Amino acid sequence: MQGKAVKAGRGVAVVVALVLLAAFFPCGASLGENGSQSPQLPVLLLNGAIYPDSYNPSSLPSEFRVDGYPSSAVAPYLLQFDGPLKEAWVEELRAIGAEPRGYLPYNTIMAGMNGEARSRLDEVSHIRWHGLYQPYFKLSPALQLRLSQGGEVTVLAMLFSPRFLAQAQDEFSAASFEVLGAAADDWCGLLALRMPVERLHEVAASEAVEWIELCGPGTLAAALREGRCFPRYDTYYQEGNVSGEVVGLCDTGLGKGGMGGIPQPLAASVAALDSLRGDGGADSCGHGTATAGVLAGAGGVALERDAGTKVQVIDYAVGYGLALPPQPLSLYGMLENAYSRGARTFLCGSVPEGRESLGAYGVFASQRDAFSWEHPEMTLVEAAGNEGTDVDGNGRVDEGSLLGGATAKNAISVGGREGAGTGLAPPEQGYPTYAALEGEFAGRFEANPLRDDSCVGGERGMAAFSSRGPTRDGRIKPDLVEVATGIAVPASGGEISAPGLQVTGDPGWLIAYGTSMAAARAAALMASMRPILARALGGEPTAALVKAFAVNGAADMSPGQYGAENPEVPPAPNAVEGWGSLDLSAFRQAGSWSKVVDDREGLRLGDARTYSVDVVEGDELRVTLAWSDYPSLPEARLHLVNDLDLRVVGPGGEVFYPNGRSSRDPLNNVERVVVDVKGKPGLYSVEISAWSVPFAPQPFALVAQVL
Repeated sequence: MQGKAVKAGRGVAVVVALVLLAAFFPCGASLGENGSQSPQLPVLLLNGAIYPDSYNPSSLPSEFRVDGYPSSAVAPYLLQFDGPLKEAWVEELRAIGAEPRGYLPYNTIMAGMNGEARSRLDEVSHIRWHGLYQPYFKLSPALQLRLSQGGEVTVLAMLFSPRFLAQAQDEFSAASFEVLGAAADDWCGLLALRMPVERLHEVAASEAVEWIELCGPGTLAAALREGRCFPRYDTYYQEGNVSGEVVGLCDTGLGKGGMGGIPQPLAASVAALDSLRGDGGADSCGHGTATAGVLAGAGGVALERDAGTKVQVIDYAVGYGLALPPQPLSLYGMLENAYSRGARTFLCGSVPEGRESLGAYGVFASQRDAFSWEHPEMTLVEAAGNEGTDVDGNGRVDEGSLLGGATAKNAISVGGREGAGTGLAPPEQGYPTYAALEGEFAGRFEANPLRDDSCVGGERGMAAFSSRGPTRDGRIKPDLVEVATGIAVPASGGEISAPGLQVTGDPGWLIAYGTSMAAARAAALMASMRPILARALGGEPTAALVKAFAVNGAADMSPGQYGAENPEVPPAPNAVEGWGSLDLSAFRQAGSWSKVVDDREGLRLGDARTYSVDVVEGDELRVTLAWSDYPSLPEARLHLVNDLDLRVVGPGGEVFYPNGRSSRDPLNNVERVVVDVKGKPGLYSVEISAWSVPFAPQPFALVAQVL
């Protein structure tokens, strides 16, 4: 940050301009000079599509437009190439001093450049168009709506380089913005700012700022009741003795705080309790203790584990869901700490995203994917959320309610299904109906069969409160579902204020509901897979391989508990259950591993791999390809960066495409093919190809099983 932006001339008032923007520039429209559609391949940003041959920045609102920056300033630019990006072109950008940041569809790189780098762009091959990344494109849609409402707003500003953090913090403090928090990690810099909404254009005009979104306190499985917890924040990490399979967990703390305050059912499974709030890590609402209890398999949680697995939990007591800003502000830093202490599975029991981000790929989703790209062995597990609701009253839960963390490409996002119950519910209470849970969760279930349905018992049925996908860019999420209702969990010993926790006749135990519990069960099962894979492979498995096995064996719950006459679950994969209910029976089935590949060398543009599977007998051939993708940018409209393709060719030449499609999948970084092979023996060819790999090489994992 070395200079002020050169401002464009004033024009239409910013509030009017941005409120009316949807009418002028709908998502599918170009930002051409005359507003006309253009056949050229566009640059797809969340706030509009740039058609380079007709793009005119003067069509943008003047308050959110700049003419340029001083030559000494490093600012983000968009560079579109004339074809699928090649690794060599990205390296040419680096050679002239540009800083490639990320990919935008189609064929576009965002890169930081100063005047000297821009003067050398003719040394880079195949650039079709380049232009300044304008401030208008930096605002999330939710913030654009806030412009018309006035008042103050709390935002999260993502800096495209962490080295600009101190300068940006000084700049915004000098401009009388309230800086609530600041953090930097290997992926980005982050600032939490409080300001009058009409001053947003000043933040967007900073050359260091890449993206601005609404900032909330974060979310538990459901919102805490107001006024329960107001912790003081002071980030630090403690060391703990860790042995066995280590799982990291961030949530509201444990028990009464400190290692001595952990409830007995959990104490032996907790290797360390680190408070990132400057307190002792006490769980004042019960949520963190409940989640840890499920994760550690305490008490009423019966999970099938490998006999050699001893799960040890490193617990981080965080401020997510408690107060502004969410702490820690950098998820990446916390994940890095857990990784350095041996954790290879990590569960976010509470998350920094709020309900303002449902379905959106935001700053924290990008952080998760950035960490996974750099640490491919770490399996990240996220709860889908408890935002499921039936707004239109048709007796089916609506789509599009995922919490922001569940949109991360490389995480395993877990929704909730019904369980059988625990037998701990007091007879006079029983298990609640979904209508009765409306006071605890956000869902509205006014119509049957949802309203009067019990939360337990329909083991092929979804939990009505479980958030549904897809993501806003159409990707399949959640990935899987697990039991989210009627789960026995240890009590924290303090006040129980977290919704979704039901008191039992035993003061040491509660009954829990929510996708945080489902995600904890899934994380425990993912951790149990790792020792088996490590022994089989002779080395540490990647998270992509763990995900590939989990998806490959998932059990489709279609049509759901209400039958074909009233289907709540379409055939997998779908936005309700993802690929299905987590089921490790196929993973554990002797002799079923027909082909297992954990390829760390990866693929580059145009590369291909072919594997053969000889089917002698069986009902289904299941093949799953998964890869930990390069992190996307929140300002992109589509979030797949490195695009690999899977298809299976049968003995007679018939071609099978993944994910229920009749052609390649351009959206997802998990692809599964299921082939009916009953009575159809022969040699099946599994083909993987690299359609587009701008950030190469792209490692991948492949699992093929005959079941």
